[in-house]
Amino acid sequence: MKLLVILSGFGLAIAIGFYKGLKKEKPLIWKITTIAILLLGAFLTLYPRIAATISELDEIAPYINKMPIPTEVFIKDYTVYEEGSSNFLEIFGTKNYADKPHKLLVDEKNLEILKKSNHWIIKVQVLEENRLLLREIVQSSPWISYPFVLSLDDRIKILNFHVPMAWIAVLAYFISMFFAVRYLKGKHISDDVMAATAASLGTLFAILATVTGSVWAKFNWGSFWNWDPRETSIFILLLIYFAYFALRGSIEREDIRAKASAVYSIIAFVTVPFLVFVLPRITSGLHPGSQGGGMSGPILSTQKGMLDSSLMFSFSLCVIGFTLFFFWMLNVNYRANLLKKRMED
Repeated sequence: MKLLVILSGFGLAIAIGFYKGLKKEKPLIWKITTIAILLLGAFLTLYPRIAATISELDEIAPYINKMPIPTEVFIKDYTVYEEGSSNFLEIFGTKNYADKPHKLLVDEKNLEILKKSNHWIIKVQVLEENRLLLREIVQSSPWISYPFVLSLDDRIKILNFHVPMAWIAVLAYFISMFFAVRYLKGKHISDDVMAATAASLGTLFAILATVTGSVWAKFNWGSFWNWDPRETSIFILLLIYFAYFALRGSIEREDIRAKASAVYSIIAFVTVPFLVFVLPRITSGLHPGSQGGGMSGPILSTQKGMLDSSLMFSFSLCVIGFTLFFFWMLNVNYRANLLKKRMED
């Protein structure tokens, strides 16, 4: 179901991106829509907090060694109960207070703050079963929150930037290959310009995917680069397309350059599905989705709390927004490169 929803969003973005074609300037309403979707996706990625539910907190308690965990809680009333020298409130994990209450140990200062709302995200430390210590008040009355995934924490948000970059790189390389085939059939120089423009943007987005993935790797694997199979495959892919630009730069005759580039682009794209989708999944590695990882990766995983409806919505918005932004960049760069070409001629 997740795959269907995400692919539907990606397909919708591609359909909108092809509106009026790739070579004609996009209308103003198209540009405004792209900016609005992109900004909304970025806001819904960065603003919401990460929070576990109380039931999830109980499940992971044996593995966190009293580490403070952001948790979404509800407070029915503010009756203070005494337990030895400590005071505590009863907190619940659901809005209707239907679940088993937990004891939250609080001091007077935090108690006065908590009285301002009955819905909070707070950082708590598990002391023992049903007994929690308040360590930090994070947010009052959250209207949206994202799932807490052990070992990922706030870094799960990078999915909304990292994955669209990788998918758009594949799309760009496909467009480059498509227009390379068109050039070989019709020998129109505009098709060669489009193929080269798409390849350059595909390489840009592949680099962005590598950079965002490296940031994620630093905090989860200990270093920015680990020669994981997925890192290695995208490194090879970048070398292949760097060679494409080296080829274009080494040939002076326009017709020979265009023909050689078109043939190379077609051959290069044959490696893209294997390097991006196949190789990382048939080899063991650190990256989620590798062979033996027990999951399809954070996006398609059925692991509880990995990608809930709210995070999937913001992820889909980012996919659509970044895809439309890519088409906008492709359109502007193509027309600029074509104009430059005509001026040189």
